[in-house]
Amino acid sequence: MSIADTSLHAYALLTQNLTDRQKEVLDRLRYFSDVTNMELAVSMGWTVNRITGRVGELRKLGLVLDAGKRPCKITGGTSHCW
Repeated sequence: MSIADTSLHAYALLTQNLTDRQKEVLDRLRYFSDVTNMELAVSMGWTVNRITGRVGELRKLGLVLDAGKRPCKITGGTSHCW
């Protein structure tokens, strides 16, 4: 098994019990790091409330980590990044 195969297998195991929406958010975060909830919501065409809940669930599972705070590119306010 190659490193890529091992990584794919580990990802499959970590995500097997996630909802489809949780998987969508996690997949997007894999490609867009250091993103705020609002930036993520806009990029996915979702409301921020829909994103916030999923990010919170993923954080509780240890799959999403806080990357600090910075000004949001959408709102201009200081926000947590993931």
